[in-house]
Amino acid sequence: DNCDYATNYKSDLKQHILKHKGPKNFRCDICDFATNRKTSLKRHLLRHNVSKDLKCAKCNYETNNKYNFKQHLLRHTDCKDFKCGNCYYETKIKRNLKRHVLKHTNCKDFK
Repeated sequence: DNCDYATNYKSDLKQHILKHKGPKNFRCDICDFATNRKTSLKRHLLRHNVSKDLKCAKCNYETNNKYNFKQHLLRHTDCKDFKCGNCYYETKIKRNLKRHVLKHTNCKDFK
């Protein structure tokens, strides 16, 4: 037991455990970032990229991450299609609603 992290998602727990385990063989040449996952290093290196290829036409947001860009574009829409049945929470992203609904339960299955 390294910490008191708890989640409702087994996959999240697996990802979290990796932070505590093994050598961090993937290192950034620009800063002191180190990780034990190649994909994490690749994602990190995008932060150092001076030119951002994806630019929002409605604001000054720029990124190299396609997923983050898609999520950002949702901020400019008013439609919130996903609504919680237990409270007034609304979101534009289905995954966010799934995570939110779990907050209404006290049980964290993965520790």
